[in-house]
Amino acid sequence: MPPPDTETRRRQLLLAAAYMMQAMGIATVLYASPHYWTQDYHTSSLTGLQWVEELINGHPDRIRTELGVRLHVFLFLTEELRTLCGLKDSRNVTLKEQVAIFLYMAVTGLSVRHVGERFQRSNETVSKYFRKILDSICSGPFYRKYVRLPRLDDPVPAYIAQQPKFSPWFDHAIGAMDGTHINCCPTASDRHAARNRKGGVSQNCLACVSFSMRFVYFISGWEGSAADATMFAHSRLTDLTITQGKFYLADAGFGVCDTLLVPYRGVRYHLAEWGRADTRPANAEELFNLRHASARNIVERIFGVVKRRWAILIRPSEFSMEIQAKIPPGLAALHNFIMDHDPGDIEEYLEDNGDDLDPNPGQPVQNEFGNLAAGAVAQSEKDRATAFRDDLAQMMWNDYQNELLMRRVQNM
Repeated sequence: MPPPDTETRRRQLLLAAAYMMQAMGIATVLYASPHYWTQDYHTSSLTGLQWVEELINGHPDRIRTELGVRLHVFLFLTEELRTLCGLKDSRNVTLKEQVAIFLYMAVTGLSVRHVGERFQRSNETVSKYFRKILDSICSGPFYRKYVRLPRLDDPVPAYIAQQPKFSPWFDHAIGAMDGTHINCCPTASDRHAARNRKGGVSQNCLACVSFSMRFVYFISGWEGSAADATMFAHSRLTDLTITQGKFYLADAGFGVCDTLLVPYRGVRYHLAEWGRADTRPANAEELFNLRHASARNIVERIFGVVKRRWAILIRPSEFSMEIQAKIPPGLAALHNFIMDHDPGDIEEYLEDNGDDLDPNPGQPVQNEFGNLAAGAVAQSEKDRATAFRDDLAQMMWNDYQNELLMRRVQNM
């Protein structure tokens, strides 16, 4: 048989190549099909429910390490969500396991896929129940029960009343206010607006906290480029009510007004600055700023606590920004729940607490909480608030001088 000519050989090679490409395409489609690879993904003998039962019945420190709360708090939380929010076991996932999925993801900051491996659940199941528990604690009856504004008849906080350096100067302070940045993962189109002044990508949140280390107000979901003062101005016109004659302690990033007591600009303020200087205040403004910083530090401490407890606030999650915005207020409500049922648990997070690591669920506006702002701050209000601060600082300085004089007399 004579050998094929060059043209015939070329056609045979092209035909063989076409058959090979077709076979590779079919193999790719089959491999990508969920029906092709029949081996189960989650095959561990330890199911998620069994793991949760191990935590419940095991060493008491184990559940706290894995879920961030002690056993009695976990059980109380599960029952509270059942009775207050109407949550219940589903056909395949008990409420205990649903709560554990949420807590484990909040504590570890792991991805849905990694949490699914821990609980032997599909990505869809893990995401579903994380969002279900989150929706229940960041709004509705649970949030309104555990995050509430100060009432008109609330007494002077013990934190203020029991410390001469704070009382009577800050007797009308109902808490401290500040903004904090939470790392986030926005869409490409929103990334520019979410970039904060330090160059990171975050959502900015505004929180008001009481001197008992509880959140009383929280908004989230603002772009990282938004200023704290902008969030405050918006909140005052919507749902942040403040009783007349009362105020929050805030830093110099906020404007002067009747409802905020802010430090003097251009005067040593932060506690770290005083620590390095190792000196006494030289005038009324320095003394005021020192005591103001000491009292307002409560908001920095509470930010440090929640960020050390919940790693999800440090590691950007893979959810949409709508869901990411619900996480901080939800965990703020959960923080208050823990404080009610296990107040001593916070001590561990306070021991190593340094500087801040950094859609409003809504609250009903009622007269018992105070009043909303009528509009932008007028110049007359700024002048009045500035005069109030000056008088307070001078009275504080006079008392401080008298105290120093008494000490010198006693030492003679």
